[in-house]
Amino acid sequence: MRHSICAALVCGFSVLPGLPAVAQPAPNPAMTAPDQVAWQLFIQVNTRAGGSNATFETWASDTDTFQPNPQFPTAPTPPVLRRPILPQLAREGVQEAGGLLPALPPGIAQGATEETRHNKATFDFIVQNNLYKVSGLKAAFGKNLQFPIDSIEVKANWMPVSDVPAFTNNRVTLAQVPQLYHVNSTGGVQYALVAMHVISKLVPNWTWATFEHRFNPGRCDILGCRDAFGAQPAFVPSNRSANQGYPDCAKTPALTALLSAGNIEPVYVNYCLKGSQADFVDNVGLDIRVGNSVTEDTFVATASCMTCHGRSVFDKNGKATSTAGFLSFGPNGPIGPLGPLLPAWYWSFSSQPPIFEGKPGLSQIATSADFVWSVPFCAIDDTQNPIPPGPCSGK
Repeated sequence: MRHSICAALVCGFSVLPGLPAVAQPAPNPAMTAPDQVAWQLFIQVNTRAGGSNATFETWASDTDTFQPNPQFPTAPTPPVLRRPILPQLAREGVQEAGGLLPALPPGIAQGATEETRHNKATFDFIVQNNLYKVSGLKAAFGKNLQFPIDSIEVKANWMPVSDVPAFTNNRVTLAQVPQLYHVNSTGGVQYALVAMHVISKLVPNWTWATFEHRFNPGRCDILGCRDAFGAQPAFVPSNRSANQGYPDCAKTPALTALLSAGNIEPVYVNYCLKGSQADFVDNVGLDIRVGNSVTEDTFVATASCMTCHGRSVFDKNGKATSTAGFLSFGPNGPIGPLGPLLPAWYWSFSSQPPIFEGKPGLSQIATSADFVWSVPFCAIDDTQNPIPPGPCSGK
């Protein structure tokens, strides 16, 4: 798989294993055609895997990965769900310095749950480098961790099927949910997939893309929706009022051809690319924002996938050094980090900026988990005996 992806980038084709080739004039479509690559990854992770399962549902959850004896699944597993971490922290007003602020009111995505899945390449890197436990993080402190280029991670947001009609402002009936959504079940309850993040290591700082179901009422709120490859029109501005819904994201002929050629459920035509991200800033220096109305509910206005994940770091004790990457919390919601990564997140220094490699006075205070939040968030504390349940156990 790794060889196939490398060959694709070198030869100038946006080819991912098992997907149709689309000629590209540029040698690195992951950077120059990120929306197209986002859709190819979306199709790859949602390829049929037997029964009602998609490929990403055969991958390792955080629970599979962060335990004393990590095991990659040998068959599809049901969703392992938790409340969305970021909106939960935002509503609780948790500050990095500790303490609480008045809780924010529930967002539009209240009732949604989420799970994180790692493909085999991602899982193997975490396990082989002992990044699933605190002792391994302590040993890895100061190292330059780089996941392999065939690494992919998915964060999926689910909602009980029974809640979907109310969530969509009754644009969808209960009977229509299985016809319009990817549906799976866990614990005897049926869930509908309402949103998904897909990230891949095709470039050093990963590729970032977020998708929403077309009936999500806040789909294009605040930031609008941008899809230069698959949507007609390519840009949909946000409504003046929140959670009013948006027209269907009509598919371009190029995307229609990809979806038709992919071995996926027909319901996936109902999902839309909200946006993708290939850099921290644009070509005139403005911070790039990408935020999902479900996953980043309550702080879409200051959401940047790449910058936020850049704060997924750990200290010499193997502990995360920030709360979900947030910079601060205020009465109107959390402030997410935007723009380039800051040296102060990783280093203490006695001299004035600019800060660069080899400059005197630098002292490392944190090590990057290579943009993977699960590593500092979910690592089990094997320095205790017995080992207590990890933060992501059963989630």
